[in-house]
Amino acid sequence: MLKTACLLVLVALMSLRSEAQATSAEISGSIADASGAVVPGVTVTATNVETGTAQGTKSATNGDYVLTNLRPGTYTLTAEAVGFSKLVQTGLHLQVNQQVRLDLTLKVGQASETVEVTARAPLLEGESSSIGTVVNQQMVNQLPLNGRNFTQLATLSPGVTGVGSSATGTIQSGTRPDDRRPGSEIFSNGNREGDNNFLFDGVDDNERLTLSVVLRPAVEAVREFKIQTNLYSADIGRNSGAVIDVISKSGTNRLHGSAFEFIRNSAVDSRTYFNKAGTAFPSLKLNQFGGSFGGPVVIPRVYNGRNKTFFFVDYEGSRRSTQAFLLGNVPTVRMRNGDFGETATIYDPTTTRANPNVPGGFLRTPFGNNIIPVGRRDPIAMKMINAYPLPTGPGRINNYSSSQTIITNSDSGDVRVDEQLTEKDMLFARYSIQKSLNISPSTYPVTNIPGISTPVHLSDEASFAGSSTAPVQHVATSYTRILTPTIANDFRFGFNRYRLDYVPVDFVENGGLGNQLGVPNSNVTPREQNLPIFSPSTYLGIGQTRSLPLYRRENTFQELDNLTWTHNSHTLKFGGDFRRRQLSIYQTNQGNGRFNFSAALTDSRNPAGTGGDSVASMMLGLPTLIAHDYTFPFPGIRLNEYGFYAADDWRVTKKLTLNYGIRWDYFSPPSEAHNQWSNFNPTTGKMDIAERNGVSLTSGVLPWKKGVGPRVGFAYKVYESTVIRGGFGLFYNASGSESVNMRLARNVPFGLTISNSQSDITPGGTISQGFPPAPTVNYSQADNPSGAQSSVDPNFRPGYAEQFNLGMEQEFQRLDMVLKVVGVGNLGRAIYLPYNANQAIPGATTLNTRRPLYAINPNLSDVTYATSRGSANYYALQVTLDKRLSHGVNFLMGYAWAHSIDNVPLEFGGGAAGPTPQDPRFLSAERSNSIIDQRQRLTLSYLWMLPFGKGREFMNRGGPLNWVLGGWQTNGIFFTQTGLYFSPVLATSTTNTGTGSRPNLTGTVNYPKTLTNWFSASAFSIPAQYTYGNAGRNSLVGPGRTNFDMSLLKTFPIHEQMLFQFRFEAFNIFNHPQFGYPNANIGTTQAGQITSIVGTARNLQASLRFQF
Repeated sequence: MLKTACLLVLVALMSLRSEAQATSAEISGSIADASGAVVPGVTVTATNVETGTAQGTKSATNGDYVLTNLRPGTYTLTAEAVGFSKLVQTGLHLQVNQQVRLDLTLKVGQASETVEVTARAPLLEGESSSIGTVVNQQMVNQLPLNGRNFTQLATLSPGVTGVGSSATGTIQSGTRPDDRRPGSEIFSNGNREGDNNFLFDGVDDNERLTLSVVLRPAVEAVREFKIQTNLYSADIGRNSGAVIDVISKSGTNRLHGSAFEFIRNSAVDSRTYFNKAGTAFPSLKLNQFGGSFGGPVVIPRVYNGRNKTFFFVDYEGSRRSTQAFLLGNVPTVRMRNGDFGETATIYDPTTTRANPNVPGGFLRTPFGNNIIPVGRRDPIAMKMINAYPLPTGPGRINNYSSSQTIITNSDSGDVRVDEQLTEKDMLFARYSIQKSLNISPSTYPVTNIPGISTPVHLSDEASFAGSSTAPVQHVATSYTRILTPTIANDFRFGFNRYRLDYVPVDFVENGGLGNQLGVPNSNVTPREQNLPIFSPSTYLGIGQTRSLPLYRRENTFQELDNLTWTHNSHTLKFGGDFRRRQLSIYQTNQGNGRFNFSAALTDSRNPAGTGGDSVASMMLGLPTLIAHDYTFPFPGIRLNEYGFYAADDWRVTKKLTLNYGIRWDYFSPPSEAHNQWSNFNPTTGKMDIAERNGVSLTSGVLPWKKGVGPRVGFAYKVYESTVIRGGFGLFYNASGSESVNMRLARNVPFGLTISNSQSDITPGGTISQGFPPAPTVNYSQADNPSGAQSSVDPNFRPGYAEQFNLGMEQEFQRLDMVLKVVGVGNLGRAIYLPYNANQAIPGATTLNTRRPLYAINPNLSDVTYATSRGSANYYALQVTLDKRLSHGVNFLMGYAWAHSIDNVPLEFGGGAAGPTPQDPRFLSAERSNSIIDQRQRLTLSYLWMLPFGKGREFMNRGGPLNWVLGGWQTNGIFFTQTGLYFSPVLATSTTNTGTGSRPNLTGTVNYPKTLTNWFSASAFSIPAQYTYGNAGRNSLVGPGRTNFDMSLLKTFPIHEQMLFQFRFEAFNIFNHPQFGYPNANIGTTQAGQITSIVGTARNLQASLRFQF
C-alpha cells in the first residue's frame, strides 16, 4: 500500500522537490520592466556585506531568477541589463534555511545610472510548506539562558517542549548522573526525544547509543539556528522529530571579537519551596568565561585575505559546583535493632499457609511484638542496615536529608576558516572540541563496615557516584562550486567522535569490596570490584551505584552532496547522504550484584499489601530480586545510514509555489565487527549468533529497504501580505538505541544477566547465599541460555511519521510582524516499543513456571523484546507571532493547543508512566495520553532596547546623562503550560510477577489540587490477588508550570564598534514554585502528596562582556 501510494505521487508530480539547503538561504523572484513585461538575461548578483564575497546568476527566459547556497548574513543585491539602469538593493538580511522571494522592477536608462533601494527580507514564507522557527544571533546572544544552553531556545517554537520543561529524568535532561552535560531533550509534535536530528553546520551531530547530542555548541560560536518541526524538505532525512540546525559564526572583513564572564552564586539565590529556612541550603557556584576572535586572514606583505579568506576562533569554559538536596527514608534506630513497632504489622514468611476461607489465598503469622528475633537476622543485611547513617529528622517518612556537592566542568573551542577560492568556488572548514568532567558524590558519608579493609563511600543506586570525562570532537567541511549560472553543487564531509569514561567511586583493581563484605561471587570480573546494590522499596538504597563502569566510543563519518539546478520556474535538487557509524560500549547495570526487597514477603497475604516492610524483608535476607550482570567484550558495533532524494520548487505563478519531492532512507540493522552479536530467538528458545549456523551478520534481524518518503506541499499568496500553506509527507526514523537493539553483545555467550525474581509467597534465595559462580564465554550456552536476555524482532524496522499541516500567515508590514496560524498533525507508526516477552502471568504458583517461555526454556528470566509495534497520534493548533527587530523591539510568541496519544514509553526512561506495558499480552490497553502530552503551552521571548539615550527615541544625545540613562535593554523568556500526565501505581503489586502494576479505578478522580492532596487517591482500590488493575496509563494529570527569566543589560560604548556590556539576569524572577509529580503510589498514606519541585527557585547571575 505504501509503495503504491509513493509511486502514484511520483507519477502524478513528474518532478521532485527540496527547499533551501539546511545551512544556507535562497533568493528568488521575477524581473520585469516598468510595464510589467518580463526581462530575461539580467545579471543578478548577491554580495555578502560582511565578507565581500559574491554570487551571481542570470534571469531565465520567463524573467525568473534564483540564487541558492547563500550563507546567512546581510546582502546587497544588484541587477544589471543592457538598456536598463543598474538596480541596487541593500540591507537584505538572510536567515538560515530561508527562502526569500524578491521581485525586481528595472527602470529604462543607461547602465551607468544606479537606482538604489533599501530592501527588507519578507517575513512571509511564501515559497515553503515546512514549519519552523529561526532564532537569530541577537536572541542567541542576548536572551537569558540558564547555563548558557542554546538548546533552550528551541522550546520557543510552538509544539516543542523539553530542556527542563517536559518529562523529567530523561537521559538527555542533564539531570541524570550518567550524563550531566547541559540538557538537550526536545519533544517535538508528539515525537520522542530520540527522534530529532541535530546538525552543526549541516552535518550530523547525533549520538546513536543514547540518542543524545555529540557536541553542544557554545553560545559564543552560534550565529543562528533553525528548528524545523513539520514537513521539512526532502534534502533532510533520518528523523520524524525536530531538525535543529546550528550555524557557526565565521570571520568577516573586519576584525571582531569578544571576552566575557558570567558569575552565579547561591548566596543571592532563593530557597526552593520545600527547602525551608532552618534546613541546609544547597549551594551553587558557577563561572562561565571565554571569548572569540575573527576577521580576514592577513599576513603583512605576504597575503591579503580580505574578501577572500576569513577565520574565527572561540573558547568557552565552565566551572560549576552544585549541592544536590536529598530527602528520603532510612531505617530508624528501632528498626536497626529489629523492632518494627513504628511500621505496619510485619509477618513471618516462613509461616505462609493456605487460607481455608479464601481459595488461592494465604495466611501468615505476625512476628511477636513486631520484632524480628536475633537469630532470624541475616548477618550481611545487618552490616548494611547498620551502615546507613542515622536519621536526621523524626519519624519514619522523609527522615533523612543531606546535600552532596556535584562538580561539573567543561571546556570547548571552535576554529573555522572560510575561503572564496574563485568567483565560483567556496570552501569552509570547522573543527570543534569539547571536554567535560563530572564528579558525582556518594549519597552518604564515608563509613567503615566490618570485614571491609578500607572505609567506603556508600550510596543509593541512583547516585552514580564516581567521576566521568567526556572529550568530544566535531568536524565539518564544505566545498561549493557554481558550475554554471543555473547549476551549483555543495559537497560536505563531517566527522564526530564521542567518548565517555565513567568510573565508580572506590574502584580499585582487585579491590573486591563485595567479596570482602561476605557476598559470594559479587566481584568476579576485572572492572566490577565494588559493593552490591541493596534496594529496599520506599527507602533510600545502600551499597554502591548501578550502571557503572561505563565506557563509550562513537565515530561517525558523513559524506553528503547536493546539486541544485535552476531551470525557468523550477529549482530542482538532487542529493545523497552517507553516514557510517562505529560504536562501542562497555557497561554493566549491576555488575557487582543486586538485591531488591519489597514489603510483599512480610505482609499478611490476606489481602496482599496489608502490613509488611521492605527493610524487614531485607533484615531477614529475603530479596524479591537477585540479579547480576556479566559483560566480557568491548563490542565493535557498525551501522550504516543512506539517504537519496530528488526535489523541486516549482513557482507555478507569482502567487503559487509547489514543493514536492521524494526521499529514500535506509538504516542498516546493527552488526558487530567480530560477530560478537547474539539475539535471543523466542521461537526456539536459543541464541542466534552472527555468522554461526547460518545466522546472518545482524543475528537474524532483517534489513528493511522500503523507506520511500514522498513530500508534497504548497504555498499560495492570497494577497501580498497573506499566504496559505500546507502539505503532507512521510518521514523515517533511525530507530533503536543501546536500550535493547544495540546491546546484543551483552547476551549469552558474550555476556549474561542473571535475574531471578523471587515469589512474593514462598521465600527463595538469600543474601548470604550470594550469586552463582561467574560464567565464561562458551558458545554451547547459546543452545540453552539462562537468565535475562535481550531480543530483537526479526522484522524490526525504522519507525515513521505521517506529517501534515495546513495554515495561514499574515504579515503586518508597518509593525514588522508576521502571524502564523497552522493546524499540525503527526501520526507516528512502527515506533520502537520494547517489552518483557517473558513476564510471568499473575498467579500463586512458582513465578518461573508462569513465564510464557517456560515450556521452551525453563532457565530464562526476563526477555526484553524490541519491536516496532508502537504508535502515536498528535494533533495541534499552533500560533506564532514574530516581530522583527524594529523601534528597539524584537519578540517571538508561540502557542500550542495540542493532544498527544501513544502506547510507548520514553526511550531511556523518564516521566512517571509506571510499568509500560503493565501486561505485555495486551499492548493495546496501554494506548493513552503520552508522557509528554501537554494540552496548552504559551511562550514569549523578547528583546527591548529602552528608548532613552544616544541613538534612541528620547534623549538622543551624548553626555553624562546618556552614561546613566542611555544604553539600557531588557530581555526575557516567559512560558506557562498545563500539567503532564502520569500513572497511578500500586505501592505493592498484587500480581506476584516480580513487576509493578496499576490499581483499580473504582470512583471519580477529583483534583483538590493541594500539596497534601493533589488528586483523590480514594478513587482507586487494590485489585484482587493475582490480577492487574484497570486504571489507565497516564490517566492522572499533574500541576502546570509558569516561569519567567529576565535580564537587564547596560551597554557602555567606547569607540565605534567597541563596547562594554554589563548584564544582570534573574531566572524564575518571581520565584514561582514549579511542583513535580504527585506521589502516585496507591496503598500508601503519601498517595496524592507533592513533595518535590522541578525547575529552579530564583537564581541571579551577573556578567561582563567586552566586544569589538
